[in-house]
Amino acid sequence: MVFACERMLILVRLSTCWIQRIFHRQHWRPLHILICNAAVFALPWSLTEDDLESTFQVNYLGNFYLVQLLQDVLCRSSPARVVMVSSESHRFTDIKDSSGKLDFSLLSPSKKEYWAMLAYNRSKLCNILFSNELNRRLSPHGVTSNAVHPGTMMYSSLHRNWWVYTLLFTLARPFTKSMQQGAATTVYCATAPELEGLGGLYFNNCCRCLPSQEAQNEVTAAALWELSERLIQERIGRQSK
Repeated sequence: MVFACERMLILVRLSTCWIQRIFHRQHWRPLHILICNAAVFALPWSLTEDDLESTFQVNYLGNFYLVQLLQDVLCRSSPARVVMVSSESHRFTDIKDSSGKLDFSLLSPSKKEYWAMLAYNRSKLCNILFSNELNRRLSPHGVTSNAVHPGTMMYSSLHRNWWVYTLLFTLARPFTKSMQQGAATTVYCATAPELEGLGGLYFNNCCRCLPSQEAQNEVTAAALWELSERLIQERIGRQSK
């Protein structure tokens, strides 16, 4: 689902057709705020029509593709802000192999190597790396990007794919944020006057905090950007044949 108005676009679900539809609807309008909140959690292993693991594509690569399509719109709309919804769970994973290089087999694993929680954590790490690299590339053009953690185990439809997670989220519900409270940090990063011109940051509870060391790695962020561009171009090439 997509909520759009003249100044803001909030994305909460991603698929290839939706991305194309959003772009064709939005490319001629001013866009000052883009919030990327698409996510799935605890999915059983599956591949998308693009032959990529679903959590990786929905939670990260779809966001990357949409922002790529809207880059020119954002730059023309300057000042503009991008808010990437991540998670504190990004701290509990890595996306590099033993030699320290970005490992695609960790990002889009085979069924044998798949664990849903790790796939989710890795996708959220990717979102922070992407936000930081996006800010480095577009901030000279008046477009800033920040990543946020909305809250832990908020009760939503995110846990619907496995009854165990539904039970855990239900038990935790009295002690976690409401949906409105969870949205506060995202709204803060999208609208706070004091953040005008500031990007490449990570926020939790409307406060700036440091993400993991891996999330701050500029070399990994640049490598992830290049890999993402290649994955998208390969799949666009397939569609055109």
